[in-house]
Amino acid sequence: MATYKGTKGFTVQILASDPTSGDAAGLLFFNSTDNKFKYARPGGTANGTWASGGNMNTARYALEGAGTQTAALAFGGDSGSYTGITESYDGSSWTEVADLNTVKGFFGACGLQTAALAFGGGPGTTANTELWNGSGWTELNNLNTARRQNAGLGISTAALSVGGYVTAVSAINESWDGTSWTEVGDINTARNGPTGIGTQTAGLIFGGDTAGGRVVLTESWNGSSWTEVNDLNTVVQFAGGAGTQAAGLAFGGTTGSDTAKNESWDGTSWTEVGDLATARRSLAGTGTSTLALAAGGGYPLKNVTEEWSAPDVVIKTVTDS
Repeated sequence: MATYKGTKGFTVQILASDPTSGDAAGLLFFNSTDNKFKYARPGGTANGTWASGGNMNTARYALEGAGTQTAALAFGGDSGSYTGITESYDGSSWTEVADLNTVKGFFGACGLQTAALAFGGGPGTTANTELWNGSGWTELNNLNTARRQNAGLGISTAALSVGGYVTAVSAINESWDGTSWTEVGDINTARNGPTGIGTQTAGLIFGGDTAGGRVVLTESWNGSSWTEVNDLNTVVQFAGGAGTQAAGLAFGGTTGSDTAKNESWDGTSWTEVGDLATARRSLAGTGTSTLALAAGGGYPLKNVTEEWSAPDVVIKTVTDS
């Protein structure tokens, strides 16, 4: 009787559980636990989905986030009035910690759960900058230009504050060195309410409102200047964002009404992928393109948290049909 080994010259691997590493892509194997033949195909953001996480303690929008999917921070926002409330996420639940010194919403932010930066914002316009050290907030040197609805990206010692609203939409870009802000190359298109991801030397901003309307414009930063790159598929303002200049996500926001749309950036272009379960704008977003977090938002005010996961591989069962 012919066998697979005899005809093909090798045996099918027997595994007790499905592989999860991207290295397994293309593998045909037999799962001895399920007693089934299976194969692994490449995963990635196209196969990602959102799942429910623990609800925030305080529903709000116009807040910001920092950190990772399992170690995040959400702070500030509007819960009926501007607030300094800060909450810490451990991957399953939120805990209220020390408040911002200055209540604010619609501001820029970046960093980690243990080292975050918050700058600018409303009410009105402010230049206030605060640093989170893992237990409390400390006021530091102000932005050179007070504004609200600015994008933030980077880390607590090397950040950018991009665009926003001063007395009109702004193209101003300021760089933070851990001590002070310096104005550097402006974005090509002035706007308020854009979203930023990436680092101080390799960043991306997208969406926003030019005062002439919401836009799909995306710009890439190389450390000295901005270059317009491929547009979002959907015009959006006040979206959440996660990831880097080479691999990012844009989720939620407003297109004129709140949206659940989610787009993936591969370093060249945007592709629509799995939507949020709850449409919302002005939400906190953080994490990576494969492990992201979306929290809060509006409107009406929400405390909902969603976790995005994109597997390295997708496992399929071999059938005889």
